[in-house]
Amino acid sequence: MVLSGISQPHGSPADTICLSRFQLYLPIGREARIYFDTANLVKTDSLYALPGSQPLPSSADRKVAARYVSKACYLQFVVKNDLDRQTEVDFLPGFYFNTINLFRRHPETGKYEPVTSAITQKTFNSHTVRKLSLRPGETGNYIAELGFIKTTVNTITPCLTYGFYLPTLLSQFQNEKKLNAIITYLVCGIMLMMIFYSLAGFYMNRSIEFIYYAAYAFMLGLMFFFKAYLYKTPTDSNFFFESYFDFVLQGTGTLFYFIFLRTFIGSKTEFPLLNIILYAQQVITVSGLILFTYLNFFTNNFPLQNLVENLIKYAWSFSTIFFIIYAVVNRSYILRYLAIGHTFLFLGGFLSLFLINTARRFNDQLTALSNDSLFWYEMGILFELVFFLVALSFKNKKDISDRAREKERLLMDYEKEAYERRMAILAAKQDERNRISADMHDELGSGVTAIRLMSELAKTKLKEHALPEIEKISVSANDLISKMNTIIWTMKSTNDTVDNMIAYVRSYAAEFLENTDIRWRIEYPENVAGIELTGEKRRNIFLCIKEALNNIAKHARASEVLIQFKLGPHLVILIKDNGVGMQPDKIRAFSNGLSNMRKRMETVDGHFGIRSESGTVVTLSVPLA
Repeated sequence: MVLSGISQPHGSPADTICLSRFQLYLPIGREARIYFDTANLVKTDSLYALPGSQPLPSSADRKVAARYVSKACYLQFVVKNDLDRQTEVDFLPGFYFNTINLFRRHPETGKYEPVTSAITQKTFNSHTVRKLSLRPGETGNYIAELGFIKTTVNTITPCLTYGFYLPTLLSQFQNEKKLNAIITYLVCGIMLMMIFYSLAGFYMNRSIEFIYYAAYAFMLGLMFFFKAYLYKTPTDSNFFFESYFDFVLQGTGTLFYFIFLRTFIGSKTEFPLLNIILYAQQVITVSGLILFTYLNFFTNNFPLQNLVENLIKYAWSFSTIFFIIYAVVNRSYILRYLAIGHTFLFLGGFLSLFLINTARRFNDQLTALSNDSLFWYEMGILFELVFFLVALSFKNKKDISDRAREKERLLMDYEKEAYERRMAILAAKQDERNRISADMHDELGSGVTAIRLMSELAKTKLKEHALPEIEKISVSANDLISKMNTIIWTMKSTNDTVDNMIAYVRSYAAEFLENTDIRWRIEYPENVAGIELTGEKRRNIFLCIKEALNNIAKHARASEVLIQFKLGPHLVILIKDNGVGMQPDKIRAFSNGLSNMRKRMETVDGHFGIRSESGTVVTLSVPLA
């Protein structure tokens, strides 16, 4: 027969409790005696006085040691009705009990017999109270056999009360931590906001880690809510919660948190060693919950069940310490913010675990909050949440910056690919132009040249009898050769420069004005080498210059022509003559040519102008870019 680990061969008798001492409620912890049947020696069918019973330990109102939870507990007390009327009172042993069997000593045989009809009013079940009935002057020697539920929050606080006052008394017990409950509900509200925030984050970003965090917040918020709402509520649902479901909620929530943390920080690729530790915690948590469930439903070994729960919590503490150290060594800002939150979580969890597993408490003069294990755990969760939000803000800022850089990189890659495609197309066009110009030169050029030579030969042989058609063939062949050479020149990509165009215009002007009385000159800047000018622009500019020279030769009656090239953002070409200028009666003769010149310059985004100024000035302008 063991109490608190000390052998007690002889017990001390219970003091007599007189009903006249109280009006509504009377604690009887000082008068009652307790005995834990650790060796399973007591037989209820032959129950006598308990020789090993002792006064209640001072810690009984705070917790019952885990080693006693699976054992039967016997509470002995003596009640005397010193009133002048039969009196019924309710006996409330404390919280929480699976069974309450009440026995009363028979005055003649000395044996303890079960008290029949001991269950109090219907609003309370058999796990709550028992009813005592005593006649005037009668003394009852009672032993209550108590069976605890599987939890570490059991307390032994025996008291007597009247039945009508019992609901009020239970409400007082439930409200003794009213401030604690208010704080817990506030924390539940914060967790609910985090659930909505996480779901909104998932909806906006489609990031699966927000679902994991929402599940974590939901599980812990639900646990906190039930802890406050069901506090000291002796019902089957609360027994199930306190003995099993609260740790399942906590463990499942923590499991989701480990999954969230691995996803949030990208530990698989960024922090491989930390990823191994976090994944190991997932395995430990799942395995521990399975073992905890088996021990709870299929065994009566609560010390082992409690050990499994504590080992899982110690493993969580180890991973938290490792995370903090890893964050300090790694020097990652996201990890550091999370590590600060984890430091508060570790401290809160450590204090909570200390208060759960020991009967010791802080100074009794302090507020009840300081001795509430749930309060410290909630504070750890709350501060961890604050620094998680800081880390989330930093991560969002970093993600936005990374996305901007990635967008810029993709844009640059796209522009590079587009430029390469344009260059490839341009190269293909140039190759095709070179091929066509080569084919025209080799195939058509030789054929047209042969026609011209044969027409000249025919003219020579016929001499005085030459036919006018042969002369036309010869002229047409010469004109065709000139036009074809122009086409070949414009199509060759090697001629796509301003200096090449100037050289070609100079060659053409010299040849075209050679048999006239018109003197000509070309002015151009020195730095024209290497300036690109596409074949389309070269062709249209040259044809305009050709048309202008043709008009000068036919209509201007000029003796001098100046072709002037100017460079800037645009290539500007001035064709000046000292002829008669623009005469209204002559405009209709070459208005079609002017219209064609204007259209040609518009097709290359250029400008055409003509005016009279001591002759005629034709202006051609095209952008070089």
